[in-house]
Amino acid sequence: MYSRRNVGMWLKILVGISFGMCATSAIVMGQESDESPRLTPLVKVIRDIEPAIVALFTPKENQLITGSGTVIHEDGYVLTNNHVLPMAEGFALLPDKKPVKFRVVGRIPESDIAVIRLLDVKTPLSIVPIGRSEDLMNGESVVVAGNPGGRGTVFTSGIVSSKSVLEGGPNALVMTNYENSRRDRFIQFDAASNRGNSGGPLVNMEGRIIGIVSAGVQGEQNVGFAIPIDRVRMLFAQMLASELFHQKSIGLNLDTSADRAVLVSVEGESAAAAAGLRSGDIIESVNGAAIRHAVDCLLMIEKFLPQSGPLHVAVRRDNQVLKVDLNADTISAAPAVQVENVANGLQYSFYHGTYNRLPDFSKLSAERTGVASTLNVKEIHQQREDYFAVTFEGLLKIEADGLYRLIIVSDDGSRLFLDGKQLIDNDGNHPPKPAGGLTWLQQGLHPLRVEYFQGNGEKSLELFIEQCTSRETVSLRPPKEITAAEYFHRAAASGE
Repeated sequence: MYSRRNVGMWLKILVGISFGMCATSAIVMGQESDESPRLTPLVKVIRDIEPAIVALFTPKENQLITGSGTVIHEDGYVLTNNHVLPMAEGFALLPDKKPVKFRVVGRIPESDIAVIRLLDVKTPLSIVPIGRSEDLMNGESVVVAGNPGGRGTVFTSGIVSSKSVLEGGPNALVMTNYENSRRDRFIQFDAASNRGNSGGPLVNMEGRIIGIVSAGVQGEQNVGFAIPIDRVRMLFAQMLASELFHQKSIGLNLDTSADRAVLVSVEGESAAAAAGLRSGDIIESVNGAAIRHAVDCLLMIEKFLPQSGPLHVAVRRDNQVLKVDLNADTISAAPAVQVENVANGLQYSFYHGTYNRLPDFSKLSAERTGVASTLNVKEIHQQREDYFAVTFEGLLKIEADGLYRLIIVSDDGSRLFLDGKQLIDNDGNHPPKPAGGLTWLQQGLHPLRVEYFQGNGEKSLELFIEQCTSRETVSLRPPKEITAAEYFHRAAASGE
């Protein structure tokens, strides 16, 4: 028999052993060994990407606009949606860290993509690698990460419901009547996504970004849409537009779809050409920063191009690594033309025909010609409601020297040429859709040509302009529609 004292002693021992066992078990569970059934592939992916998920907060008019983003480069560059950035600066919150400021470094409003940079952060940061969307499989598992409701980092999971959903199509049956559709395509997924998730990543089970969460469908359950990452890759150079914004040219054209930073071409008489770079070269570092792929390279050009001095670039050619210096050239504004006799309006040529893409107008005969006050096709189509094409030619008046962004909105396809060069391609069957382009222009008149075709349904053609006094001002206010007072054409010497 045990005395009360002995019983008490044994209870203490047993309790101590129990607590020790619990502590030991907790330590083992805290280690979460690979054999634990709790450590599923989904948990591993979320654990890997969590440090790189960013909650965004942008103050505007006494409100706090929330969104999400993903760190894609160790120096603090974050991929997100344009529509969650109503201002050029805001605050970002990484998991388990204090808020930091961010600044927009690139955006394409028409495609709803943007890049920001986190300021005053200790680098290198964790990243989520950029993947591909061309080989998506319906039914494959995905993770959505973001900042719904401004609550910070939250994860949901689901599957790819459709790897390619057409933007704005009335229904699948109607869309079978359209060829060469240039409507954007989105990834549809069923993981829960709510306001504030916009800009966050859609991640596959390899832990790679395959899309940017961008929208949902009100009235439908578990329907979310993401911008395919391959489209982001394709538009990345245009989104940063580093050379144009810094007014420095180096002449590199990269293959953004490749696994490495491969040069597609080198512009003639450029800094890259002078340094001996050529198609097929693989860029391995810029100013000592290692380069994995074209997106890395474009971000490092954005980082280092504003600095004085050359860019120090290492490239691999065959089995050799070559080191070259790129001394950037200054980009000159396109000069205005001197025209003695001008009159208001644009000269147009009108063509009948059924088109799915813009035709070769040099092979067509115009049904009629004339002068239009603006690009308003409703002004000149007369009784031809559908199935026609038209060209407008003339001069665009620019009020001051500077960097300008032009935006053309058309239903259906259009192209814009300025100073003899194609600036915007918005071709194909699509609903009213904007497309933009940047260019440096001198004050005065600039030769303009706009091509347009109408399939059936709605017809619209509009042209907008904004002067980009700095990168931060891009599309923070609605661009101005070009008015009749800014369109001119060459008139006969005797006047009109």
